[in-house]
Amino acid sequence: MHYRMGSSSSSHSHKSWGSTSDRSSWSASPAPPAPTPNTPYLHPVSLPIPSINAPHLHTVSLPHPNAHLHQPPVPHQHSSTTHSSMIVLHPLLSRGPNIMFNVMLDLAYVQLRPDCPPTRIWEFALQPNVSRMTITIPELPAWIIEVVNPHGITVNDVLLKIRETLNQGVTSHEMQMHRPSHAVSAAIESFRARSRADQREHALGVKRFDFLGPKIFFVGLTRARDGSDSWNIHLSQNV
Repeated sequence: MHYRMGSSSSSHSHKSWGSTSDRSSWSASPAPPAPTPNTPYLHPVSLPIPSINAPHLHTVSLPHPNAHLHQPPVPHQHSSTTHSSMIVLHPLLSRGPNIMFNVMLDLAYVQLRPDCPPTRIWEFALQPNVSRMTITIPELPAWIIEVVNPHGITVNDVLLKIRETLNQGVTSHEMQMHRPSHAVSAAIESFRARSRADQREHALGVKRFDFLGPKIFFVGLTRARDGSDSWNIHLSQNV
């Protein structure tokens, strides 16, 4: 499969790749029409006197028919969260052969399919766009990837935060947290293999992606099955 390099520029405007939703507006109801001179005269009708044993009903004051014309308009309420069924993930972040992203490497090495313009990496990651995303790693549940952008999260924001989180060094406390587990042994073996010929990497020690073993390629995100607003990241040893 042939890919081409993605853009490494950091000054791009965020673009929307989905259709925009119509915004509902509030408007006042029209006033009731004034009576016309030809309105027929209605004779008053005497109502029966209530019996002594009838229960007492409290009177309720009704608003004037034109009172709503003097009330301020009701502001449109914007929900802080979007219903999960309405959220659409960007194709570059969906599962499929759309992107070649090695989480060990800088984003300058990200490659897209030949028919995919490099500028798409600067488009919003979700539609409607959001300012916060939580991504979990099923193989490493202790490490959460939090993506934040008050102007709307882009595909680039997601990829950058994934790499940043997985490239952090593992502390001695975190190593102990994973014991007893074969994952620690696998992480140490992965670290030794990749740093054997690079003294600088060896000096940096074990990193979080070492716990992934050969699964270092991003293959997409899916919604978490626990009903939350989080996403699961999927990785593989090949694209």
